[in-house]
Amino acid sequence: MRDTVVETDRGRVRGERRSGVATFLGIPYGAAPVGERRFREPVPLRWPGVRDARCYGPSSIQAPIVVRSGTPLSGILGPSDDPGMSEDCLVVNVWSADLTGRAPVMVWIHGGGYTTGSGSGAASNGASLAGGHGVVVVSLNHRLGLLGYLDLEAELGPEYRGSSNVSLLDLVGALTWVQENIATFGGDANNVTIFGCSGGGGKVASLLTVPRARGLVHKAIVESGPLFSLRDREAARRATRQVLDFLGVGARELLALPAEQLYEAQVALGAGGGPSVNGMSFAPTVDGEILPDYPEREFARGVAADIPLTIGTNRDEARFSLAVAPQLAAVDELSDEDLTYLVSPGFDGQPDGVIAGYRALYPDISNFDLRLLIETEQFRIRSLREADAKAEAGTAPVFCYRMDWASPAFPRCGAFHALEVPLVFHNCAGATALADDVGASEVARAMSAAWTSFAVTGHPATPEGTDWEPYRSDRRTTMIIDRSWRLECDPMREERKLWEGEALTHATRPWGRLMALPELASGSRA
Repeated sequence: MRDTVVETDRGRVRGERRSGVATFLGIPYGAAPVGERRFREPVPLRWPGVRDARCYGPSSIQAPIVVRSGTPLSGILGPSDDPGMSEDCLVVNVWSADLTGRAPVMVWIHGGGYTTGSGSGAASNGASLAGGHGVVVVSLNHRLGLLGYLDLEAELGPEYRGSSNVSLLDLVGALTWVQENIATFGGDANNVTIFGCSGGGGKVASLLTVPRARGLVHKAIVESGPLFSLRDREAARRATRQVLDFLGVGARELLALPAEQLYEAQVALGAGGGPSVNGMSFAPTVDGEILPDYPEREFARGVAADIPLTIGTNRDEARFSLAVAPQLAAVDELSDEDLTYLVSPGFDGQPDGVIAGYRALYPDISNFDLRLLIETEQFRIRSLREADAKAEAGTAPVFCYRMDWASPAFPRCGAFHALEVPLVFHNCAGATALADDVGASEVARAMSAAWTSFAVTGHPATPEGTDWEPYRSDRRTTMIIDRSWRLECDPMREERKLWEGEALTHATRPWGRLMALPELASGSRA
């Protein structure tokens, strides 16, 4: 390893070359958002001399451990090199093989809903993509939870306009940094692809409709990130009132309280970590300005019509619950009442019609597996609706996929939520559960090539060289990704038709009771 110094418009940074890839970690794109800057949009930070950029910066304040070590998911995502948590978390990481080049740029926006996550996990290390596929990779951290989405405009005045979406403004700030500085790292500021999984995918879709992000994004990839749980202004202000009531303080006092105390209020409202009914109490707000409307409606109006999109889901999304907490699999019998209770947060009305439709299609399925199937389908159907809106009103192509490959190490988990992350980054070695899996290496080689070819050309490549036909609502062409790839028209058509009468608004919370099985086993409805 040897040091490498680069000049940015904010100051010089010292990174290092690791296996031929120039690596710069923890570069600030914004000053610490503390004190009077808390809950306000980020401002650039400049520094004298040379700033060290050889270690990751902190992640936003959040639950200290979301993925317990020893679970299947920890074996997929790998260890994190994150040095801790802090409000001073507005940083980017950059990987580039050629600092003198003009390579396409891929900006990763991490998942974790809107309350957890980091850009410094082993699965999303950008060295393999940068070194093997000729792109510059950027990952980033931004404010989460209460610190990123607390609406204080009514309490503190116009200086706090946009506070309900300040996390999105952080992302705009990071993309602005990319626009102004990525050429110094060998990247093309006119060819920027944003991509993300889960909550990161939701942020990607939202950013496509944020007016202030216009011109900063040229292509987008949404992995298992359909939009739901977005708030209107009343829901955002209700959450603010609950925080103030819990803490027993006035709004201005929030600027001086320790961040840990604010996090305690967030947890008290049920938004501390993983999926729960109240887990999205702090999420993007349709405020008419930063986020003008629900993104699906904006797509239908032709917003972002010229931005190519790749969007898809994994075949067994909801089996994520078994990957996070394998003990949930011990409860493998559910009553009809339990089934309805578990899936109902994802519906505006009652789920009875959809449940009955799946029972007719799958007469031998258990309630346990039916529950996981319906919660998986929530992700697929919502993603298809985004694809429909974008394809019908857009001029740029939309490419749809379903990832079916499953690791044989976790047979009950299937192709679960977030399994594709180390595959997309070609990081099987960093994901301990996949390190010796030949199938995983094959899929990783193909997926990373497809994703990077999309970033380069606007069209994803396939391992067999067959054309990935763009998605249209009359054909619903979908690439099925496995050890071999195939293009299908309208896969699971009969299942899709079961949802045609369901509104599925953005206010619903499909995984609101994903972790509720232990309570059901004891007969509790708390």
